[in-house]
Amino acid sequence: MKNDKRFDIALNHQISLLGKYYDVDREKKEINVKLYYDKASELLNFSVGDIGKEMFNNDVLQKITEITDQFPSEYKANVFIVVTDFEGYTVDVLNEKLKDIIDINNYQIIKNRKYTWLTASLLVLVGFSLLLLLGVVKINDFFGSDLKKNVFEEMINITSWVFIWQAVTILFLTHSELSRLGFKIIRTVKSISFMNNDLKVLSTLSKEELLDNWDADSRIKSSKKILLLVSSTCMMAIGLLRFVHVINDCFTTEMSKIAWDADIADLVLGVCYTFSSLGGFYKYLNKKKFRTFAKIFSILSGIIMSILFTLSIISFDIKVFVPLLVSFLVYLVFLYSIFSPDKNIKKEK
Repeated sequence: MKNDKRFDIALNHQISLLGKYYDVDREKKEINVKLYYDKASELLNFSVGDIGKEMFNNDVLQKITEITDQFPSEYKANVFIVVTDFEGYTVDVLNEKLKDIIDINNYQIIKNRKYTWLTASLLVLVGFSLLLLLGVVKINDFFGSDLKKNVFEEMINITSWVFIWQAVTILFLTHSELSRLGFKIIRTVKSISFMNNDLKVLSTLSKEELLDNWDADSRIKSSKKILLLVSSTCMMAIGLLRFVHVINDCFTTEMSKIAWDADIADLVLGVCYTFSSLGGFYKYLNKKKFRTFAKIFSILSGIIMSILFTLSIISFDIKVFVPLLVSFLVYLVFLYSIFSPDKNIKKEK
């Protein structure tokens, strides 16, 4: 209760301070912000585009985010851009340029996010591969039992976790300024209006209207892309695990006693999973390379997985059944991702 009271006091003090400089509506939890510009050209970026094709300046959006950063999270901003001289630019043209720059930023954010996720996945795969290598090294005592063994094994272990931690860092802890800018505009701005020197509102764009030109299915596409990338990464990891299992059998078991049927199944499944995942990566990048191979090998993977999964159910060896169950579930998710068509949803206006 004391913490709640302290929070209320801090919030009230913050709102009181903001009320000295902005028009604050406590009931609606809205804050009106006025930005003053002498000329309409100050809103535009003349370093990009031909004459008459100037883009809206991202600095204006950056200024809005810097101001709204001062607001409590539950408050929304109504931004009023006051222009003394419109220099022949109509409000409709400025509105269109404003919406266009928000759309362009959105597409750039999606592109950056796509390559960020891909980089993180590749780093995880490298780290996972090194951990598998470390497992084989330890089981087979490749470095002996002296100090050299401890040093090399520790080097491999540290290197593998550096790759994995780097993937976590770029995925969850590092965000571009453009992504932050887009997030703040969406979360904190309720409307953007243009006003003349007499403070007469000439036009108002709500948040929904500002985002009107965004693809209706952009979030769905983004979710499907991430699902494809995650399932492809898991398929590649499982394929590597199959290869390592076969290699480890060759080192740890006498050749005459190797269960060739199981190892051959692991080897074939590893090849199928690897080529399938490569197709998934290329589909994620919107490239056609390996897509046909991915579909062919994913079908072969399904046949082999179905046989192995059925045999594991019959024998019900828990050590065999659980890994196969996980692999089969990953395979089903990948199968949906690789065969699902990229359809656009037409947005009704």
